[in-house]
Order: sequence, then C-alpha cells, then structure tokens
Amino acid sequence: MAEKNILIERIGKIGYLILNRPQKLNALSVELLNDFDKALDEIEADNEISVLIIKGEGRAFSVGYDVVEHTQVTVTEDRDNLEDYTRRWLRLWEFPKPVIAQVQGYALAGGTQLLACCDIVITDKDAQFGFPSLPLGGGFVGIYWGWHVGPQRAKLLDLTAGSRISGKEATEYGFAARCFDGDSLEEETLNIARGIAKTPLDVLKLKKKAHNRILEQQGFRNALLFGPEQDAIIHTAEGIKMMYQKINELGLKETIKWFNEQNV
Repeated sequence: MAEKNILIERIGKIGYLILNRPQKLNALSVELLNDFDKALDEIEADNEISVLIIKGEGRAFSVGYDVVEHTQVTVTEDRDNLEDYTRRWLRLWEFPKPVIAQVQGYALAGGTQLLACCDIVITDKDAQFGFPSLPLGGGFVGIYWGWHVGPQRAKLLDLTAGSRISGKEATEYGFAARCFDGDSLEEETLNIARGIAKTPLDVLKLKKKAHNRILEQQGFRNALLFGPEQDAIIHTAEGIKMMYQKINELGLKETIKWFNEQNV
C-alpha cells in the first residue's frame, strides 16, 4: 500500500499537516498538492482545531516543485497552469485559522511560496532557504520574497541562481519569525502554537483577517497574481530555451555543474 502524501495529526487544539514524501525531500508533486488541498478542507472544517502547523517529514521541509519533463505549451496554457498554483497559495493565505510553518533541512523554490503564504514561519537556525539552481523562469517565486525581506534582498537572492540563506539569516531578514536549534524546533513551535490557541477561534479568525487586509491594501494579492503572467512570458526567452536544451543534452545535474562553472 502506497504511503500517503499528506498526514494529518492533532495535539489538543493544534492540527498538523505533514508533507510526507521524505524520500523525495517533500518535492511538491501534483498528487501531493491535490492531497494538500483536501487536507486544508478537512482541517478548516474541524472546529476543534484552532491553529495549524505545516511541516515536512524527514530531512527537508520541501525542495519545491517536483521536476518533470519539460513540455511545450502555449503562453496562455502556461500562464493558466501557473495561476492554478498561485491560487492554491492564496487559498493558504486566506485560510481562516492561523498557520505556522515549521522548517527543517531545505525550503527551496516553490516550497518558499508555501512558506510566504503562512502566517508565521519558525525554523531550525541551520535550515537552508533558497532558489532554484538554474534560471528556468522568473517572476513566480521571487516576488513572494519581497514582501518579507524587502526589494534589495529579494533581488539579490532571486537574481542569483541557487542562492541560499540559513534559517538564522531568514529570521534576520524577516522571512521567518523565530529560529531555534534543530533539537528544540518541534517543542518550541508547538509552544508558540499553544500560546496562540488560547485565544478563542472566532477572535483568531478576525484578527488574522485584519492583518491580511493591510497587505492586500498594499497589493499583495495582485502582485502574486501578476507572477504567472511574468513567468509565462519569461519562459519564451531565448535564454530559457537554451537552458532546457542543455538539460536535454546533459541532464539536470550536469547542466547545474556546467552553469556553475561558467566564467563571466
């Protein structure tokens, strides 16, 4: 029997949504994301759960979207597909209960989109946050970062393929709220969730909505929905086509090696 992609657990008023593809470092496959949506529905409907913690099983939170074979699609089809992903993260942003992400190991690329739409990120100080190792798009992941770390840091990280920062740096930058030693991360995250869960759920829902309204007034929602359009356009650039040609010729790992060895 196949392992479930998503696990749901509960401790008192705290619900856990666990990404459960540890052998793939919790890469975000289509199947996992579909199960993620269903898990959110289940947790939202459970009035005994006041706070949700999202975490990854094994050595990573998530290394981002599952790498699949590149297929040729129209710009419109590409944009529509990317918008489906974006609306999923906006649904998480709108989730009526407070959402805490608990991060260990790696949180990369699409995995950071998930984090950027949580209310609070708690991380192992030695976790690694970052971007894809090859410049295969643009405007889809990086724009999530600017809302948390500011435009200069977001550009520095996004424009440098394969960039990484530690959990400690992510906290200093404002992408995470708190960082802890790895061996205390689980306990400390649960303690934070329990502190929040003392407030009645109806009050938590209203307070969260009030905070989100401010970012929405500043353009958060529209900016994220602009990302799919920008990314779909960038996918037509000659530089992107060349990257995929290299992947077809050399394979992904050798293309990353080739890219990093370039003299400029």
